Amino acid sequence: MVQVLAATFKDGVFRPDQQPALSDSARVRLVVETIESDEAARHESWAALQRLWNDSAFNSSGDRLNREQLNERG
Repeated sequence: MVQVLAATFKDGVFRPDQQPALSDSARVRLVVETIESDEAARHESWAALQRLWNDSAFNSSGDRLNREQLNERG
């Protein structure tokens, strides 16, 4: 089972923001990724994604099929 939880690290202990669905003494694997609270970094990441989207033109140069043609079983 995979759960994604936000937590705070303080005094050498991870404290989850909400109670995970785990039994006591359950062993888990932690993958730690810091949560950026910097609004500028978030906006720059979004801008980079939009630039990629705008620069990546996909054009098959083919006919656009309508719903009936897409669902046609041959």
